[in-house]
Amino acid sequence: MIYATLRAVPRWHSPWVVPGYLALALMSGALALNALTLWLGSGPPELPLLAVLATLAAAAVKVGYWRAVDHAGPSATAASATGLGPGEVRLFEAPHTAASFLTQEMGFQIARRHAAKLRRLALALAFAGPAALLLLGLVLGGAAAAPLATLAFLVAAPGVVIERWLFFAEAVHVVTLYYGRTRV
Repeated sequence: MIYATLRAVPRWHSPWVVPGYLALALMSGALALNALTLWLGSGPPELPLLAVLATLAAAAVKVGYWRAVDHAGPSATAASATGLGPGEVRLFEAPHTAASFLTQEMGFQIARRHAAKLRRLALALAFAGPAALLLLGLVLGGAAAAPLATLAFLVAAPGVVIERWLFFAEAVHVVTLYYGRTRV
């Protein structure tokens, strides 16, 4: 909940953040539990289907989050952040002459340059790949189900890591307005 309460980072202060965390937790837990119970032969027969549904639901929430934050208007401008508005306010002089922690950590640039590729990779690894493997396991059943469920969990793990990294790296902190950005 802490991320959803931070108004200084508009992408985190979104109604999609908490459902996103919960959906990813449900998905990753369902994938792990499904693989474990298939190996042990003790899980309910509905669990593989539940894991597929949890994976698809998490994908839908993540895509919804990305659409919402990509189409949201600016929540702060230099004028509103400094209280000097409502007119145009621009940076007179930079606060630093060289890069600092704030410019590197709060205005992360690499993610923005590669966001589309990384998002596609996250979607493929975290959601599409595991869902396809789980469905294949449902179709084939028998001895193939447990290895495919395990592979689905192993494929999803780096996808979730990429998605979580993007969550932090794509966020733009309001403090970047003091370093030349005009809006966040």
